[in-house]
Amino acid sequence: MTSQSPTKAPGAVSGSTYGAIHASTSEQWMIRLPNRLASAWEDAPEGTVLGTLTFTKGGSISNGSAAAAPPAKRAKMSGGSNPPTSTSKVPSKISITIDPTLADTQSDLPVNYTLEAMSKKTPGALHPFTRSADGGVAIHGKITRTASAQVATGNSNISGTSDGKYRTLLRNRLLDTTVNSKRFVQPGGDSAQSGPLKAATAAASLGSGFGGSVAHFGKLILNAKERAKGLGIPEVTGPAITTKEGVRSTLFEFFSKRSFWAVKDLRLASGGRLEERQTREVLRDIADYHRAGEHKNMWSLKDEYKSAV
Repeated sequence: MTSQSPTKAPGAVSGSTYGAIHASTSEQWMIRLPNRLASAWEDAPEGTVLGTLTFTKGGSISNGSAAAAPPAKRAKMSGGSNPPTSTSKVPSKISITIDPTLADTQSDLPVNYTLEAMSKKTPGALHPFTRSADGGVAIHGKITRTASAQVATGNSNISGTSDGKYRTLLRNRLLDTTVNSKRFVQPGGDSAQSGPLKAATAAASLGSGFGGSVAHFGKLILNAKERAKGLGIPEVTGPAITTKEGVRSTLFEFFSKRSFWAVKDLRLASGGRLEERQTREVLRDIADYHRAGEHKNMWSLKDEYKSAV
């Protein structure tokens, strides 16, 4: 197979040539090509060897091994008859192999293809044609068979290089369809930044609706973790603290590190193990709430409990 443009008959357009039809009765095949293969062939210069079309004849192949014969036939076999042999069927197939000269210039162009879904049924009468420079129309024949070229995968005859190019093609296709400024999927690499904070920032551009609410919640969680790090609070995980004595002990431990606390900071420091309602109830017993001043909306231990910490 070589690349070539339709032949254009020389001469200017005239009344006798414009619209003149030159028809052929030859049979034509219409093969649907993958987009990547079609673009590579379309961009190839004239005269480029595109590839090789291989027809593999099917049939039965004998493997030469003797099959087990029933007892009734053992006498004949011992009398000099040839022992039966097992056979295997080889299906007919048509394959396309891209020429190495063209394949080496395309990093994501698979090399091996097979023709699938071959059929003699066509959607009506199809006649491929071209228009020449003088206005005439050349009908090249009639479509009598259709097929679809598919990348040959899962075949032991496919080289590792071809399989690698197919993976590259799938990766590029995924990036082209999923990567943009409003999606979480981003191309990786040594220079690419990673982490949940970047994902939350990208999700924030989703706007309102369910996606925007999820993104907003995630951003609040990330901001809270960053704030906890800024306050010098280690990240704590574990089961929820449900008993009153457990809450008191936890609060005394936190007040031993800092004198003033907000409820949300206490819950953050506990890793979410302190429940807000129960925390406020215990704070009313052991701490004073500051409604104004430098420590507005924060709690500090009562004088009688400060000596305990």
